[in-house]
Amino acid sequence: MTKPVTTTISAGSAVGEGEGATAVKVVSSLSKKMAEPGGLTVADIERRSKERLLSHKADAMRSVEAAVAELEQRVGVGADHPDEAFYLTASKMLDVAGFFDTGPLYDAGYSLCELLDVMQTSGQWNGDSVRVHVRALRMILNAGCETTPQSASLLSGLKALLDHARA
Repeated sequence: MTKPVTTTISAGSAVGEGEGATAVKVVSSLSKKMAEPGGLTVADIERRSKERLLSHKADAMRSVEAAVAELEQRVGVGADHPDEAFYLTASKMLDVAGFFDTGPLYDAGYSLCELLDVMQTSGQWNGDSVRVHVRALRMILNAGCETTPQSASLLSGLKALLDHARA
């Protein structure tokens, strides 16, 4: 059962407000309670929020896995022509991956979104570049999203493809 919020209103003359002006100060039980010491430290709040966020990581990674599988399916059907759903799927995957430490997976997904944006803007579609990005996402995901020399090499190659697309 919750307690009702009680409010105290005190009135008096306001200084400098002119004749007949009245200042009103409203004090509620909530504001009194908030003024009392106690509660959690910032460190405790941060720790709890991280724990709660991490409790969702398994579900989030299943969502990322499904998005990568969908991208692979789209590449298999044919990435030789522009597909607006590609960007939507990749950006959704990136949004979810961004909440967790997915290291090189996030970087590869960001590179894919940038590549798709550049190709859409320039009107020059390169299905091979899209396939390479999707395969890199799969390789990084299968390696547990760990930063390794192999993932660094993959990201370097993706950057080169993106730079080429921008030129």
